Amino acid sequence: MKSILLIFLCSIELLSCSSNSKKANDANISETVQLPDRYNTSYDNIGFACGEGGGKTALVDEFTNLIKDKNYEQIRSKLYSSKPGQIYLSTISCEKLAEEGLIKLKRSELEQIEKNRNKNDTIYTCSGCTESEYYTIKQLINDTTNNMRLENGWWFDETLGKNVVEQ
Repeated sequence: MKSILLIFLCSIELLSCSSNSKKANDANISETVQLPDRYNTSYDNIGFACGEGGGKTALVDEFTNLIKDKNYEQIRSKLYSSKPGQIYLSTISCEKLAEEGLIKLKRSELEQIEKNRNKNDTIYTCSGCTESEYYTIKQLINDTTNNMRLENGWWFDETLGKNVVEQ
């Protein structure tokens, strides 16, 4: 009987990883965030380790390639984007690249980064197979308690070749 119960519970957990129902997402929405008028496409989602396989979203993949290809000017230009996901990723990318000594930010870029850090535009995020939430850019950048902060650190280390594990 215990085996059947265990199999049943494991099956429910596996099914929840593949479920993308709006109802499941609505249960995780914070009341302090203004939801966008329309549901975001996967390109607008931000996630460094989403779903059962822990994959990156399309926009994170785009920024990964820009960083690996050292296309820093394109990253800088996205500081001024109208798209919240691009604003968030370009802001954290420029800050990290400057911290690593790979770019030197201009005064105008530093001013834009400061503006971006206080934006209340909403971003849909995913983390793992069951955690999806809406955050503002301000929350994602300034709140040290959200998982995205930790995950973007891992993403940078991996992208910059700092997390190389030898087998």
